[in-house]
Amino acid sequence: MTKNELQRYTHAELENARTKGQVVGWIQGAGALLVLGVVFKLIGWIPTVLVVGVVAYLLYKMFAKK
Repeated sequence: MTKNELQRYTHAELENARTKGQVVGWIQGAGALLVLGVVFKLIGWIPTVLVVGVVAYLLYKMFAKK
């Protein structure tokens, strides 16, 4: 095989593909950070909701007429 047979893409095509790959990587990273922020925000609310629920249940049991 000669050197010309091995070369399939031009330098411009390779640079274009590399740039597109970097852009896709940045978009994926931003999406992952957004999802992580939402998940962490939900995790922050879960203990609060559980504590309020337990306190409400205990107050109901204490003051409910039997």
